[in-house]
Amino acid sequence: MSAAARPQILLVDDEGFNLELMAHALSSQAYDVSTADSGRSALAQMAASTSGFDLVVLDQRMAPPDGLDVLRQMRSLPQQALTPVIIQTAVADPDTVAEGIAAGAYYYLTKPYRANSLLTLVRAALANHVERTQLSLEVRELRRTVGLLDAAQFRLRSVDEASALAHGLAVLCATPDLAAIGLSELLRNAVEHGNLAIGYETKAELVQSGRWRDEIDRRMRLPAYRDRRVWVEVRRAVESVSITIRDEGEGFDWRPFMALSAERATQVNGRGISLACRLGFLSVAYRDGGREVMVSCAPAVGRPN
Repeated sequence: MSAAARPQILLVDDEGFNLELMAHALSSQAYDVSTADSGRSALAQMAASTSGFDLVVLDQRMAPPDGLDVLRQMRSLPQQALTPVIIQTAVADPDTVAEGIAAGAYYYLTKPYRANSLLTLVRAALANHVERTQLSLEVRELRRTVGLLDAAQFRLRSVDEASALAHGLAVLCATPDLAAIGLSELLRNAVEHGNLAIGYETKAELVQSGRWRDEIDRRMRLPAYRDRRVWVEVRRAVESVSITIRDEGEGFDWRPFMALSAERATQVNGRGISLACRLGFLSVAYRDGGREVMVSCAPAVGRPN
């Protein structure tokens, strides 16, 4: 998708009324919207599209193939292998959400919802996809270097540096795509919640209002926060890779965030720690009042290219 192009969005739901509501909300914005009233129709449209869709919104419960089946099958299409997906669900079951995230659907929307919630999630999914695509290009050299190390220490300050380092270090793990999600969540958490003292409720409000990035930049300029750093130590052994992340904040009670609760399962923020526990890591352990977290993962086979 070029900067000037209108994002192409495919909406998939076997209930016509829901399709109509979503299409109306999104068509009023700068999006080109296509619809499919079944999983088979959606897969056919995706296969026929040479450039692919920029975003797919899937209803979880449809006549076979259901939303998760469509998600798994679309990943075999080269033009849709990395397309961001939003899953609509009537029940925020943590196990189902974790299964969907592992299959590549990072965003969930619980029915019933307001049009503004849909628009906020669509904007976030598209923006994050652009960011990840750019990162994948920028960290190629870092991945080559990381693939050679057995022990290293990194220092970072910003959420952008956190995301870049997460994608670079993920190649050390046996499941790099899942590890990248978990590491990105933990590293960004160290910057946002640790060093910049942005709490769970505050971040939710900032994301909803579109002011998250502005607030991050503002706090990074404040004397109380501008000199804080996040320290990352990596050690690779035959049996596992250990990564320790330490921030310079005040600490927090991490225990309520270890399990993926129904309340936070479908929210964009507040579930990063629980996702890290479920996706890609052998263990996740917090220390020093929440200022330090150590994760371990099975090592990648061979040296990453």
